[in-house]
Amino acid sequence: MRYILPALLLVSCTDRQPRPAASPNHSLRDDLAHLYADEQLTGSFIGYDAQRDSWLFIDSARCDSASLPASTFKILGTLIGLESGVLPDSNHVIAWDGHDYGRPAANRDITLSQAYDASVYWYYRETVRSIGPAGFKHWLDTIGYGNADTTGGYDQCWVRGGLRITPRQQIAFLRKVQAEELPFSARTYALAKAIMVREDTLGHVMRAKTGWAMGDAGSIGWYVGWVEAPDRAPYFFANRVSTSDTAHATFAQARIDIAKAVLREEGVWP
Repeated sequence: MRYILPALLLVSCTDRQPRPAASPNHSLRDDLAHLYADEQLTGSFIGYDAQRDSWLFIDSARCDSASLPASTFKILGTLIGLESGVLPDSNHVIAWDGHDYGRPAANRDITLSQAYDASVYWYYRETVRSIGPAGFKHWLDTIGYGNADTTGGYDQCWVRGGLRITPRQQIAFLRKVQAEELPFSARTYALAKAIMVREDTLGHVMRAKTGWAMGDAGSIGWYVGWVEAPDRAPYFFANRVSTSDTAHATFAQARIDIAKAVLREEGVWP
């Protein structure tokens, strides 16, 4: 799903930060930058291989620049919705309010699993409203999610407000979710992780989420998650792309395809 946003909210995704020095467990793979150029996109990738305790960077200068999480927030939104009881289970239905959201997938009564799959903003907006502003801010602060900023409206801050997260912070958050180190119950983790599955092939499972924010200056997109495979620890990744062309034909799919190409290069995706 994409969101129409003011141009100024997209500026932070292109801020340049000091490039980390290469080290034995840091691989700088700017030779793979052609994956973005081939799609006429700008982008960066950060990966963490828990098996080898090693990091991979494409355009490492961007790994600590922050931007809107957009729909990648739905990973956290799913966890806190379930843990708070606002969402009893993955089949919980929230009734459509009759507003035209521009997509058949969003213009209907919908379950949590369906809302995650189709990236339906209003479902998570209503979830956060049920939690309330104080409760929601408490969760952001407790988890340490990005900058935990709810300005611009607590029920929309991840798409058109002040909430920001860096690729490195995405990885840190995902690692804690996978290891179940955050204050959620085993049931919440089990339900959320099942919802997160995007692909399951040849013994490899990808748990992930896309994100897309669009404004006058163009679009930013995410694909974040981790890969599980037999007899190895997980591989975590955060792919972020951007373009000034709001009508870019392959933007949505490229977020995913580029990430999978890097994962294949690393030998962790078939």
